[in-house]
Amino acid sequence: MESSIDVATELHQQQFAKYMNVAALTAFVFDFCLTFSSEVYHVWGRKWDITRIVFTVSRYLSIITSALTFYDVLHSKPCSAYVYFIDVITYGCMVSVEVILILRTYALWEHSRRVLIVLLALAVVFIIAATVTWSNVKFSLPGDPEDGNLCGSGAPRNAGFICLFLVAYEIVLQSMNTWKKFRAYRNVQSQILNTLYWDGIMYMFWIIILMAAVMLVKIAAPMSYFSSLDTAQVALQSVFASRIFFNLRECDEHIRRGGSVTAMSLNPLQFSPHSVSTTQSRVEDSAS
Repeated sequence: MESSIDVATELHQQQFAKYMNVAALTAFVFDFCLTFSSEVYHVWGRKWDITRIVFTVSRYLSIITSALTFYDVLHSKPCSAYVYFIDVITYGCMVSVEVILILRTYALWEHSRRVLIVLLALAVVFIIAATVTWSNVKFSLPGDPEDGNLCGSGAPRNAGFICLFLVAYEIVLQSMNTWKKFRAYRNVQSQILNTLYWDGIMYMFWIIILMAAVMLVKIAAPMSYFSSLDTAQVALQSVFASRIFFNLRECDEHIRRGGSVTAMSLNPLQFSPHSVSTTQSRVEDSAS
């Protein structure tokens, strides 16, 4: 039987988790308001190509998911259909953000189909590995409640393994981009390429830190803290991805107005192999 001190501690931990979700949702809404004018300028009225579709899904599905996750933290109903629905759209948000990063890597690697196939195959392998691990590994710590199993198979702390595989995939993307930057583009003074790389590396750094924090909470923290970063996980992914997109668009607009011949335009981000070869050759010629 739990003592009054244990009950008070658990209530305090649950309250802390709610405050963390309130803070994450507030920051998300604030950032959305700050960047809404950029969205109107850079997205609205443009044709529906792959970049706009992925951006729209990543930005607006994350808004819906963050609001629903926030409500679930405040009014949790374990094993309800509502919880299953939130899980599905949360994974949808994560996938949309990863697609942005895959396309970014694809652009840096000169639209190599071989690289794209490898990245997609690796993503499938990681997804299968994460699913198998979540379903079959029963990981728990002393003191965890015996009735704390998730609905269906798996255990609550197994969610940390999903974060582990996601972090590993992010590190692979980061390593590929870093290697490509210093091997192929070290002599190219391109403003848009530097923006693409440095914004990407900062986003990747913070998202890796975020997912590592989520992983540690799921694996090592008391179960009352489990939901502390649920809203932040979805919201911050969308915030960083949106800011990368807007920064690249703004940089491209600046280059087009200034007419800089030594800067790579955003044509590679339209995912047209022909445009990549022409813009890259122009950059390399100007750099030499």
